[in-house]
Amino acid sequence: MQLIQKIVLVLSFTFSLSVVHAQNETETLVQTLQTANFSNLLSFWSPVSEVNILDQTSQKQFSPAQANQQLQVFFNNKNIIGFEKNAERKVGNTIYITGKLLSAQGKFNVSLLLQDNKKGISIVSIRVS
Repeated sequence: MQLIQKIVLVLSFTFSLSVVHAQNETETLVQTLQTANFSNLLSFWSPVSEVNILDQTSQKQFSPAQANQQLQVFFNNKNIIGFEKNAERKVGNTIYITGKLLSAQGKFNVSLLLQDNKKGISIVSIRVS
């Protein structure tokens, strides 16, 4: 009986470490969006990301550099001054974050679909409306 308890304890500890690691990475991503640090954001993009941004090209698949550039153009055009995270949900290896981009022109809704893998989290899809 004690062996089973030890196994359960080790498994729950291992699982909690992976959850904490993903939370730390998502907080780093949120801080990167808050500060509009696009050089740091570049490392978060998956090899191919879907980008759908208000007043820009329709939803397309972009390389990390292209996706980063599309988001940076939007930030510059709309004078984005911050990001507020509203919600975060993790289901398996998928993380979904919603929030608002703040600007003098108003607030813009943001939805991020992230994938948690061995290398860390990566942005699979972003939608700004």
